[in-house]
Amino acid sequence: MKTLYIGSTVPFSGKGLITLGLGKHFIEKGLKIGYLKPLGKLPQKVKGDIVTDKLSYFIYQFFGLDDDLSNLCPVILTYELMVKMLRGEIKTLMPKVKEAFEVIAQGKDIVLVGGAETVWLGSFLGVSGFKVIEELDTKVVLVNKYTGEFFLDSVTEAKETLGERLVGIIINWVKEEQQRDIEELVVPWLENNGVPVLGIIPYDAFLTAVTVAELSERLGGRIISGQESLNNFIQNYLIGGMEVDKFAEYLRRTPMAAVIVGGDRADIQLLSIEEGAGCLVLTGNLMPNDIIISKAEQRGVPIILLREDSYSVAQKIQDIAARLSLKEKEKVERGLALVKKHVNFERLEKLL
Repeated sequence: MKTLYIGSTVPFSGKGLITLGLGKHFIEKGLKIGYLKPLGKLPQKVKGDIVTDKLSYFIYQFFGLDDDLSNLCPVILTYELMVKMLRGEIKTLMPKVKEAFEVIAQGKDIVLVGGAETVWLGSFLGVSGFKVIEELDTKVVLVNKYTGEFFLDSVTEAKETLGERLVGIIINWVKEEQQRDIEELVVPWLENNGVPVLGIIPYDAFLTAVTVAELSERLGGRIISGQESLNNFIQNYLIGGMEVDKFAEYLRRTPMAAVIVGGDRADIQLLSIEEGAGCLVLTGNLMPNDIIISKAEQRGVPIILLREDSYSVAQKIQDIAARLSLKEKEKVERGLALVKKHVNFERLEKLL
């Protein structure tokens, strides 16, 4: 039985998608797989009172697994858990992780272990990625976005800590302007330093897109028009805080955009509707006038109303845009096609 930990030295690097791609590959080869995520941060109640991690449950369902859900994510990092640990009420959580792993591993050919946001997260709980890797005796694939010198430093540190456990790295979300440096400089450097490069996956903005409905949910907003268009995808974000003429130029060059604008800027709101914006995100809890609402309804442009100011909303959206959401079938299929095309599964299998 093989065990493979999928981790990262940076958050939001696309580990979930890579896990889906790896698992799908092994299933198609006829292997029986298991999956668990030792440490999660997105609690979700499933099948009654079982609390597990939201992304882990999605992966569990995608693979069609039937293991006991109570073992899927043995540690959920909540505020309550953090307080208990800081007060000394909890001594160690690793036994829970090992117990869950031992149950899930029974009868499996390979177990995929999903890493938390980074291999360092959970250190104060005693269940960091590094600790889990050591205790479960796993091989490791890193999934990282290229971020210049931090990428090089963090991968170097990970290699020094993991040693021969590190079977390779998948460089994810590579933008066109990064491609040449990565292929000509970064990849040779990694290979020369004992870090096999198992894949270079190009950036696809559609994979970070969210539907209007999901955007509203994540922002805690209220939909006041365009109910029939809530499944439209939002891929870009613009702040409507400039002159109308100048903003019009940006808007025309930015497809599938959510326009973040104060509720008192009727000029920007009207322009955005007429130019076919994906949705309006109105800040300051100011209702638009009747003309704006009527135009939005006619054009099928959803309007999300929020209490916060534009700066606060923009900060929230920055976090949303950094996360790869796997809710929609179209995105999963597109992402899996990229993984299948750009990951060297043959080399990975030999290294395992």
